[in-house]
Amino acid sequence: MTEHLSIQDPDDFSPEDLMRMAEHLFAPLTPVEELERICMTLAHLPTQEAQDLLARFQASPRAGEVSWLECAVEEGTYLLLDPTNPLEEREYLTLKVIQELTDEVTDLELERDKTNLSREKGEIRLSALQALADAGKVHPDEVLGYGCGIQCDADRIDQLNEEIDLKEAMIAHLRASITTPRYRQADPDFMRHVHWDA
Repeated sequence: MTEHLSIQDPDDFSPEDLMRMAEHLFAPLTPVEELERICMTLAHLPTQEAQDLLARFQASPRAGEVSWLECAVEEGTYLLLDPTNPLEEREYLTLKVIQELTDEVTDLELERDKTNLSREKGEIRLSALQALADAGKVHPDEVLGYGCGIQCDADRIDQLNEEIDLKEAMIAHLRASITTPRYRQADPDFMRHVHWDA
């Protein structure tokens, strides 16, 4: 494996350097050692252009020749997003909150779908009970009691929809509040890999 590099200074790399790296990455005869060297360099170069180039290479036919490429892409994203001042620290943390809220919305949507399925199945059972009650085979009170469970499911679905709407509004507000360009473009899903010990 290529020697690990410290974070690279963006001032040391011109647009022409990146163009040369791109040419070598996508050339069919570039040796694997050269591919690895370029990928390691890009992974430790905290610029959006470097990370975009690394992501493009990850989708290329030769990407499999660099066995640790996925780790390099993840490390590159981490270094790109690493905060450098108090505002960035706050907005970095905001990305984490957005990721957590997004996960909460997903959980609520799953619960809503499960509750909705329960309600629909309950309605089918209720129709059978109602038919039996109409035929005099079941006491009408059983139909009423069963209907209460369906109403509880319907009320819970309404409640879940309200919670989802609130969290989605919070996400939209937080997204709009971010001013750092690289954080505005970042996928908050990446923050799933970022943990605070405190």
